[in-house]
Amino acid sequence: MQHVRRMIVRVLVSAAPLLAVTASPVVGAESPSESQLQRLMETAAQAPDRPDHDYVMNSLHSMLRQAQDLKLSQQQTEKIKTITDQYERTRHDRETAYKQREMEVLKLLHDSRSSMFSIESAVQKADQEHSRLRMAGIKAFREARDVLRPEQYGNWRQSHAAQQMAQGTFNQGERGEQSNSEPGDIGRLAPH
Repeated sequence: MQHVRRMIVRVLVSAAPLLAVTASPVVGAESPSESQLQRLMETAAQAPDRPDHDYVMNSLHSMLRQAQDLKLSQQQTEKIKTITDQYERTRHDRETAYKQREMEVLKLLHDSRSSMFSIESAVQKADQEHSRLRMAGIKAFREARDVLRPEQYGNWRQSHAAQQMAQGTFNQGERGEQSNSEPGDIGRLAPH
């Protein structure tokens, strides 16, 4: 639920100038127009809200980059490429559906006539879309993992963890201290 709140806050912060320009004291209680919501959705789509889902893509691409080191057969490489391509399409569709649900929440939030029940229902629908997105990533990762032999998977895990450590994916600052960002915002080690 915290990720939903962060998403809503990011959308509201990025959309504040748009809403400030479009709202006037006379119509301040009205919900945003469809064109305003569309612009808001386009703005939200460009907001960096993908670290949770990037883990799977990073992992799949890492497997493909390390194909030679892992001694993957041509058949294994092709299967992982197919899984990666399929997941990219699925992720795009799921992210779009999730963001649309989040926009519905935002629309209801600004509509003074909407009930808390309808807002809660919209939030739950957004959470369901996000869960579907997460599960699509987990399924793709498990499918790719199952293509690898156990020793290949073990070697990939060690190599991938070492790469993440080297890149500072664990939220470390340049001198090794904890950064000021929220825990888990950058570089998750699992798809949530």
